[in-house]
Amino acid sequence: MGRLTATASAIVGCCRFLAARSQRFEDLVAEVSARLMLSRQTELPPGDNVFDPAELPARTEEFNRASERYFAQRREDEHLLRKPYGDPLAFPRALFDLGVLTRWLRLSPGETVLELGAGTCWLSHLLNRFGCKTIAVDVSETALELGRELFERESSTDWDLGPEFVVYDGHRIPLADGSVDKIVVYHAFHHVPNQEEILVELCRVLGDGGVVAMCEPGRRHSRQPHSRLEMDRHGVLENEILVEELEVLALRCGFSRLCVVPVTVSSPLEVPPRELAAFLRGEGLGNFWRSLCNDIRDSPYIVIYKGDFVPTSRLPQRLAARVEKVGGGGTVAAAAGTPARLRFRLTNTGDTRWLAAIDGQPGWTRLGAHLYRAGDGSAELEFDWCRWRLPRDVDPGERVELDVELPGLAEPGEYRVVLDLVAEEVLWFARHDSPTLELRLVVSG
Repeated sequence: MGRLTATASAIVGCCRFLAARSQRFEDLVAEVSARLMLSRQTELPPGDNVFDPAELPARTEEFNRASERYFAQRREDEHLLRKPYGDPLAFPRALFDLGVLTRWLRLSPGETVLELGAGTCWLSHLLNRFGCKTIAVDVSETALELGRELFERESSTDWDLGPEFVVYDGHRIPLADGSVDKIVVYHAFHHVPNQEEILVELCRVLGDGGVVAMCEPGRRHSRQPHSRLEMDRHGVLENEILVEELEVLALRCGFSRLCVVPVTVSSPLEVPPRELAAFLRGEGLGNFWRSLCNDIRDSPYIVIYKGDFVPTSRLPQRLAARVEKVGGGGTVAAAAGTPARLRFRLTNTGDTRWLAAIDGQPGWTRLGAHLYRAGDGSAELEFDWCRWRLPRDVDPGERVELDVELPGLAEPGEYRVVLDLVAEEVLWFARHDSPTLELRLVVSG
């Protein structure tokens, strides 16, 4: 009887413990169940490359010539200039791929983007329309001639951004160290025979904190029938990218880390609303999981970082600031028509670098003031009353002090001045729930 009582007490105690931590318990059960179910669905197969990676670098010139020959033979093929619009089957996937790549590049207008293996430069042209300075790099002179033709054809091309078309020898990229912000590679790196040498070059020309984003064919690509046909017909290299091996190379070449982004567009699954709750509980998840794993194996999205990536006010994550008036209280007195000189301390309490010196481009950061009439109604007199530039870029956790001059107001009375920071053409910080500073301005007659 005593043992039974002890057992019952233990069960009750266990139930109470689980009840107190029910959500945690449910999450644990869901994760364990998912792992048990999904671990049997798929495995990561070994690579099965046609080529010996150690022998490929010696054939660099051969594959470079094949690339030029490929584009020269198709010089009049209008299909090349219609990418990605000319293939109805590939078009949705291309748009999805670009969405993933630009999202993980954290791409924003005003940045300089290098596209390696640009071919006819259709991707560079899309980025030009987005507002980026593009540098299209390829070993084929003919391909870049076609790319320039594409830029010239399109009336939407922004030539003020200075797009460049750079032929390189397959070894050294003729750009200065740290001269680009981001690098995009779309189904091109698997054509590169000397991958380690090119990774060294990409790391060299990429600025600190920069990002490389790739979408490449994965395991067993070199043995696919269409790949063998391309190699036999044109002599081009159809390699396969094994992310484990690429990570080793990237780290050896100076990059800090490499990640794979597990997303998919290929899943044929559609869930009726009445079945959505069941799907979220795991019913039918196996089909989606298999599709996701196949996509990760066959065409992985790869992100490579150089140093610590810090988001900037061009494309912010969390913009937050503490604005403090240095000296005095919350009231400012001034004579009519006379400016008021103040000093403010600005502290970056978010996770995003404030950019101070990119005039005319989205994201450059300034302190701004909104002017209101005090008293009943607090009527807004001028929302964009005045703005002041920052003395330098401000990283998360840093602070700067700023001397400002409030314009003189001709009409005596009491006013409210609300101070906030603004990432130009992006947003005011208050929209990210960043606190503002309000001052009382008393103008005497």
